[in-house]
Amino acid sequence: MRNLVFALFLAFLQTANAQEAITDTTIIHRTAMDMRLVRLNYTYTSVGPDGRTPTTLSGAIIMRHSIWTKENHCNGLILYNHPTTSEKNGCPSRDYDLDAEAAIGFTHKYIIVAVDNYGFGITEDHPQAYLNPDITAQGAIDGLLAAKRLLFLMGYEYENRLLNVGYSQGGHTAMAVQRLVDTRYGDRLKILHTYAGGGPYDIMGIYEDMKQTGVTYYPCALPLILSGINETEGLGLKPHDMFRGALADHYEEWILSKEYSTTDINQMIIESLSPEDIVPGDPRDGVRLSAIVNPAIMDESTPLGRKMMTYYQKNSLIDTWKPNPDTHIYLFHSRADEVVPVLCTERMERFLKRQGADVQTEYVDGWAHTPAAPYFFSQVALKIVGDTDKSTLLDEVTKSVRDITDDIIDVLDGVFQGIGELLR
Repeated sequence: MRNLVFALFLAFLQTANAQEAITDTTIIHRTAMDMRLVRLNYTYTSVGPDGRTPTTLSGAIIMRHSIWTKENHCNGLILYNHPTTSEKNGCPSRDYDLDAEAAIGFTHKYIIVAVDNYGFGITEDHPQAYLNPDITAQGAIDGLLAAKRLLFLMGYEYENRLLNVGYSQGGHTAMAVQRLVDTRYGDRLKILHTYAGGGPYDIMGIYEDMKQTGVTYYPCALPLILSGINETEGLGLKPHDMFRGALADHYEEWILSKEYSTTDINQMIIESLSPEDIVPGDPRDGVRLSAIVNPAIMDESTPLGRKMMTYYQKNSLIDTWKPNPDTHIYLFHSRADEVVPVLCTERMERFLKRQGADVQTEYVDGWAHTPAAPYFFSQVALKIVGDTDKSTLLDEVTKSVRDITDDIIDVLDGVFQGIGELLR
């Protein structure tokens, strides 16, 4: 009977507002903190890769079961911007790991809004708009506004607190969202806090760093960046225009099919190369750019190279927007990050401070890109706690983070279990 009532309710929502609709609901019984969660998948209207054409996108509204049943009060909304993914199931509306969202939201009774970036979810048949700040930020904001309307129709009440969170690509999106809210949506949205970690905010700086070293330790990044530019700018480049060797030959399978994780893609690229093109590294080996990229892409003296530089600059977030001084911005980066150079956060920090933003920056040593993520989310969780007993919580979190091993899932479980036990 309950399922029938809910189905009728979904039908009502779909007819009541044709712009957005709940598509399905899932009750999730397994999380690191042993909480029952509810994920409401939904669709909404935003824009396509040209920035103009109306396009249907998808996302997820995720909350504690006790908030879904309206037994518990909700402290506000968190816009969670997902990190880099290359496979279909790596987006919020699919079979998605909820540990990060659990740590930052469910312990504090927030509702999470997490949209599928263009190229995932309902648009998975299209190349993703990877690191395109205009498209991803617009999709995130449209998804947030649509979620707010749906929550209103469903009778949910929550405090007027909006937090904006992301790590890696999600950090880039979080700052792109901050920029778009500050420049165009200040009358409709007020972000209380933005938490951005390990983000590639300065694409031009990353290009300059790779060109100087001639090496990348995250070889899947360039294919994702270039395929995103090719899609959003309508360049019509073919795989061999951009890449060399096996990457060019298998571009559609490895990159566009979205059947492989970033770890899989990195490994396939490395295994396709000769030993002299592999640069030993810790924690991961690097590859020489000359072995995987068309030299013209990296050569500013060629028409293609100059064109690409224009797009790298366009997709960077170090520009002249004026941040809202009422939003507190927390930036985080590990100085040992081998994927996103720390210069990205250093330059973002300098830019924000010059513009008078309320910004706090934390740098740590010794952790590579992925192992630094649990620490970032634990710090975000601590900051959301506010005035509760931080000392005990910090001891538990620090102990878990200090014991980081190669098994990141075990680390997440330890950190988030500690938070859950203390705040339950």
